[in-house]
Amino acid sequence: MKDELSVIINRELKDPRVPFVTVTDVQITRDAKQATVLVSILNMDQTHADPELIEDCLTALRDSKGYLKKQLGTLMQLRFIPDLIFREDKGLENTLRVHELLKQLEDEKKQGEKKQGQ
Repeated sequence: MKDELSVIINRELKDPRVPFVTVTDVQITRDAKQATVLVSILNMDQTHADPELIEDCLTALRDSKGYLKKQLGTLMQLRFIPDLIFREDKGLENTLRVHELLKQLEDEKKQGEKKQGQ
């Protein structure tokens, strides 16, 4: 379901509020009535995505829920498609932020060593 949703959203969905997104995970409840779809928007210029962009994207995905369920039903040939709940996946953003902080600490350590050597 994750792969199919990713293809449908990025290739078939024509909503300008939805940039290229990565479907990072789909968590389906035990009764298969709901599926939480985690999406990530990676902005290469920043480590933090624009909150307004994310909210617009999630709203557009929620608005397109009927279309997405119909397409999933056709592709996956399932009798019942769970209700789709879209959420932002902050895992990649958090990883990039930690990497940025570690790099800053390393740079500060190098500067401190240079000052002691003088």
